Amino acid sequence: MTPLEIAGLILLVALFLILVLGSMRLKIPRKSSFQGIVDPEAVEEYDRVSRMPQFWLLKSFVKKLEIYTVEGSITDVGCGSGILLGLIAKEWSTIKLVGVDISKEMLERARANFESSGLGGRAEFKEGSSDRLPFEDQTQDFVVSTLSLHHWADPESAFNEIHRVLKPGGKMLVLDLRRDARRVFFWLVWFGQNVAFRIIGLVALRRVNEPTGSLLASYTSQEITDIMSKASFSNWKIDAKLGWMYIYGVKSTIKTEKGK
Repeated sequence: MTPLEIAGLILLVALFLILVLGSMRLKIPRKSSFQGIVDPEAVEEYDRVSRMPQFWLLKSFVKKLEIYTVEGSITDVGCGSGILLGLIAKEWSTIKLVGVDISKEMLERARANFESSGLGGRAEFKEGSSDRLPFEDQTQDFVVSTLSLHHWADPESAFNEIHRVLKPGGKMLVLDLRRDARRVFFWLVWFGQNVAFRIIGLVALRRVNEPTGSLLASYTSQEITDIMSKASFSNWKIDAKLGWMYIYGVKSTIKTEKGK
């Protein structure tokens, strides 16, 4: 064989191994993560990354929302710097928006983002945790959450809390990473954190091991199935993707044994 043919063969073998190994799902134990970002530098970098075109999951989430009837109010649990609510505000001009986050630093950034984008009066931001939401029973129309579930201290309690605050017939849509992602997805996340972030000068997020830490702290689709089976929602489903999943639930309009 000529050197060129040998090089071509090596390339084909390498591509084959990447396809085979990359398609396998991760099987690793879960590593708990922190509940909220409080480091001002990390908050700044998180906000910066959330605005990048590569952070397309938030835009795809808004497209997913369009499938469901959106009216009344949308409450974002773990709203971070308010990027998702900003996207929603541009799609639904009459919807009441509420953001909840455990981090005061994130809430300050969210308020500043809304003010600077001319949306200051569109959203209300409240401090609170996923398992102690700052709302009365049956007062929220639609609760959403993106890339926050893996930070929740007690997911089952959090889903029960979301169920509590939803009105009868109210909806929930949650997006999060899945720890049993395809290996190729994990490689992309690792590359982004350890190579791309280094190139563009993101130090604080790498210091707290993000976003790799979030992927390792996330749940498998089976673990979420087990959690939802014990939670108050009787009508729910999971839509699992390459390295992430959507969890959709509807609160029953009648009282059931599982929850109010």
